[in-house]
Amino acid sequence: MDDKAAHHGRNDAVGVVCISELVSSMTRELDYYWSLGEPLDDQLSPCMLYKVQQHIREVDRLAYEPFVVSVGPYHHGATAVQDIEKRKWGYLDFVLKLNCTKSLLDYLNEMDVLAQKARSCYSEDIVMDNEEFLQMLLLDGCFLLVALGGTTKIFESKQESSSSTVEEIHGENEGGCQENTESKGSEQGQDQVGQWFIKSVNHDLVLLENQIPFFIVKKLYELVSEGVMAAPPVEDGIVKNLEIALRFYPKAIQETNRPKHFHHLLHVCHIYFKPSKKPDEDHHYHVAPQYLKKFLSFGRKYLKLRPYRDDMEQSSSFKLESDYLESGQQLNRWRRVAQYLQAGVKFKKREYDNLDPHSLLDIKFSNGVMELPCLVIDEHTGTLFRNLIAFEQTCPQFGDDFTAYIVFLSQLTSMPEDVTLLACRGIVVHHLEADEMALCQTLEAHYQSRLNRWMAWLWLNHFSNPWLGLAAFAAAVVLVCTVVQTVFSILAYIKPPT
Repeated sequence: MDDKAAHHGRNDAVGVVCISELVSSMTRELDYYWSLGEPLDDQLSPCMLYKVQQHIREVDRLAYEPFVVSVGPYHHGATAVQDIEKRKWGYLDFVLKLNCTKSLLDYLNEMDVLAQKARSCYSEDIVMDNEEFLQMLLLDGCFLLVALGGTTKIFESKQESSSSTVEEIHGENEGGCQENTESKGSEQGQDQVGQWFIKSVNHDLVLLENQIPFFIVKKLYELVSEGVMAAPPVEDGIVKNLEIALRFYPKAIQETNRPKHFHHLLHVCHIYFKPSKKPDEDHHYHVAPQYLKKFLSFGRKYLKLRPYRDDMEQSSSFKLESDYLESGQQLNRWRRVAQYLQAGVKFKKREYDNLDPHSLLDIKFSNGVMELPCLVIDEHTGTLFRNLIAFEQTCPQFGDDFTAYIVFLSQLTSMPEDVTLLACRGIVVHHLEADEMALCQTLEAHYQSRLNRWMAWLWLNHFSNPWLGLAAFAAAVVLVCTVVQTVFSILAYIKPPT
């Protein structure tokens, strides 16, 4: 075959291959993937949004898929989230009416400018045409902006002109997103539906696969707040509402140093769980994150979320080579709580100090006492923790601190007995948010009273039937008489009668 044939095609047993067309096609693919590698923000390193691997998803599919609201392209159009798609149009209408100087065309034009940048944030190919993708960005961005309180200050400044519109669309509160249901059914029933809706939305908004880049929300806020004097940064309102969703977890971040730069909502949660970077003035031994990282080689292999790289020994101040048992076997895991207790180690809940706040990952060990921050567990804790692990394992530039914490905790509490021991010490708390919580707290206060527990023990062991009660009463009378007789005998000896 001559050179010309080699350039334009060749015949073989399979068929005709057109080299020039293949070159053109592959060049277009290269250009596309080069565009995906462009930085997302001048202040932030690239952060890709990955889909959770199938073998991980099979463990708990509901931990990675939304219940009621889809955000972003991965679950767009799913049957389970169709209800909320209709409400998103109401949020869009609300946003458009907040700033009458901007039209729908203005918003779509801005989304079009950011569309390619947004596509580059997703590791998977987005099977959506440009028009559908732009519409999704606009609707989902408006939903996040309004539902998380990003427009609260703007709304307050224009309340006189748009309050009636807002009441028709939604009711905003500090907990996030809740529909206005005063005209539908009884107040009690609708309150239950509202609480369920808020919890479901909070569950969905922290899923790794259910995110859009935050620069989309920021751009929408810029359009909405144009012309508003002293409009606060959009991050302030949104982060404040996310804090409410994370209110049961100890946080080192305070109001004055709330996150200002982040990629998406799950990234905000991850920032709040980072261990504090304070100097150890008391020379206490901080277990997390340095000491936990030496177990990450085991954790990565165990979780199998991304390719394993055994480079933690170089960055850690502790050397695995020195951690050998007397038998010469290398230490590669923590022991259970029950085993440490038998060895004299004490476990204590780390009390939260507003003047010296700590995060969930700030664990201390000193003088045989391990102090662990209180871990509150509810029905959505597993979902949040699984997605934080997935975030770390797919974006290694953000560290492995949370993964290390989970590996540590899973080994420390590998048996139900261990969880019970931590729960008795107030380190692990099973929390159900309901009206009965006040009753629960009252019961807990009653239980913590030593007098109440002693009386209960006395009743159960000595007064459970009439004969035992009579015997206990007789024994008490004999004891009192003996004490009285002894007292009088001593007094008679000290001061004999004259």
